Amino acid sequence: MSDKLRVGVIGCGEICSNHTLGYLNSGRYEVVALADLSSQAMTDFDESFSEYDDYKPEHFTDAREMLAKTEPDIVSVGVWDQGHAPMTIAAAASGAKAVLCEKPMAESIGAAADMLLVCRRNGVKLAVGHQRRFLPSYNMARRLIADGEIGDPHLITSFTRDGLPNFSSHQADMYRYVLGDPECEWVMGSVERETDQWARAVPIEDKALAAFGFDNGARAMIFSGLTPESSFDARIYGSDGMIHLTVNDLKIMNGKTSGWQEHKIDGEYVKYGADNFEMVEAGAAQALGLAEWVSGEVADFRGEGHNGYKALEMVHAVYESARTHTQVQMPLKTKVSPLDLMIDSGHLPVRYPGRYDIRNRTLRGENVVVDTDNA
Repeated sequence: MSDKLRVGVIGCGEICSNHTLGYLNSGRYEVVALADLSSQAMTDFDESFSEYDDYKPEHFTDAREMLAKTEPDIVSVGVWDQGHAPMTIAAAASGAKAVLCEKPMAESIGAAADMLLVCRRNGVKLAVGHQRRFLPSYNMARRLIADGEIGDPHLITSFTRDGLPNFSSHQADMYRYVLGDPECEWVMGSVERETDQWARAVPIEDKALAAFGFDNGARAMIFSGLTPESSFDARIYGSDGMIHLTVNDLKIMNGKTSGWQEHKIDGEYVKYGADNFEMVEAGAAQALGLAEWVSGEVADFRGEGHNGYKALEMVHAVYESARTHTQVQMPLKTKVSPLDLMIDSGHLPVRYPGRYDIRNRTLRGENVVVDTDNA
């Protein structure tokens, strides 16, 4: 009998493709089942991984049937956002050891709290796919800051796009990670929504400006959709130096460096500069860490569900600040999406009507909107 962890995948799109690549590259898993509403999506998924010996999944168009019949140890949830909570809860109740749910954790912090509750009740480990916590450059930035190489961290800035939960939840999680996971104490923000824009069947804003304050004295700012620039990079300013962080490398300037000092860091799974370095390295490292956590080899996992909740809470607090015109003190009390409340109340009217989803390219056949009833 194999000692590898058995994986069931729910949602055969680009997100679970990244999860699956990480599982297979880590060498700790075998993929035994797929579930998707589209049989063609599962067939296409198979073609991407046919070269791997540990990839031999059964196909199911009903995720709960997959859970019952194949009894996977690990379940990947990569359906659209409104399906994250119900599919994670179903997996937790099925007897799985762990669930890896893609970010954003859910469409509201109320739904995310339900996920944490049911996983805790059933003794299931919950991870959220903020995989950049496993990148060598992010790890180095965290170490450099902890070692005082830029003094006291004062401010982090980043430039994003395509909606705060969709894109900037990664930045919110990155801020906490590189700073040593402090608590976010307050949030202030403003949003613009002139078009009826959605991401994976969840409404998003067109532009946003957000500021965050942490209990270690650091602050961070997101500029979303306000400039042509967008990435998962960050500029980190301290009392004694600066770091320019990217997903591939970092540069540091302080009193020791005589200008910018660049660090190009190889990963454990792929060399620096390789094609798709970020996703290949982060996905495999995340999968290895999850396997070690589930198997009891380590006590902690840097991508555990609590951190995913905190990232979602931060970006939803931006919406709450815009809704209430206040500096929001954390923890966030509003459990539904404050952006939904603004839209439904007419607080944030669309100037240019016509709903569109920036992720509908991933749908199948004639579909241009997601089937949320069967997510």
